[in-house]
Amino acid sequence: MSGSKYFMAAIALLVVVALVVGGAGFANIDYAQEGTVKVVTKWGAVERIYAPADGWFTTLAPGRKSYEVNVKSFTESAPVRVTSKDNAALQVDISVTAYTDASKVLDYVRKYGFSEEERHRRRSEILKGLVQTEARNAFADYGAYEIYANQEQIQKRIVESLRPLLANQLLLVTESVQIGNPDFIDDRIESAASGVVANEKQKQAEEARLEAAKIAAQTKQIEAQTYANPALLDIKKLELQLEIERARAEGIKSHQGALTIMYGTGSGVQVQVPAGGR
Repeated sequence: MSGSKYFMAAIALLVVVALVVGGAGFANIDYAQEGTVKVVTKWGAVERIYAPADGWFTTLAPGRKSYEVNVKSFTESAPVRVTSKDNAALQVDISVTAYTDASKVLDYVRKYGFSEEERHRRRSEILKGLVQTEARNAFADYGAYEIYANQEQIQKRIVESLRPLLANQLLLVTESVQIGNPDFIDDRIESAASGVVANEKQKQAEEARLEAAKIAAQTKQIEAQTYANPALLDIKKLELQLEIERARAEGIKSHQGALTIMYGTGSGVQVQVPAGGR
């Protein structure tokens, strides 16, 4: 084989090698998308965590692998069985919306592993167990006929108790907890509980109407007394006029000397405000 043929064969070999190396390098280029981070390991040990802002990286070096961790919000729902303070059984659906704390991803994968499927399975099991426990504790503080009227307080307690538990055990940031409509196993209890709530709402409405009637009666009494006494009527008018002037005149705040408001003509009633008075 001539020298030129050896040269051409060497060039061809170099091209093939370059293509193979370039292809391998391109295949090992990775990056984190929005809502995720990439955990890079070297021989099984965490080397670095890449966020989307860090740009691309490569896992071409021997022993390097990358694992994706989703830090987007997720919602986990579970039907839970609980009992009231007076031992009435009921079922309620509870949904938790949360996301993995991006600042604790290293602890998260060390605790629950690199496999997303395995992490999510274990997270779901623990989360449902915590929800069941805290829901049972919250509902147990109320009697069957009190539950419908106190759903907001029950939800608040579950949120307050779950938030630190999820943060410490699952490294999650809790966004919200939603409670579905409580469903008593015995329909007679549910019907009676609904009746209690309806009666309570009616009582509240009647109390509100009574209070409004009392205020209206007091107002009319004051008006009658005011209109029966011309002097009191003049004072009320002056007070109103004074408020109007205060709102209209920006310079009242820096007025020098006394401010005198007169209503009507003649001797009338006068009101004087000291300098700087409001």
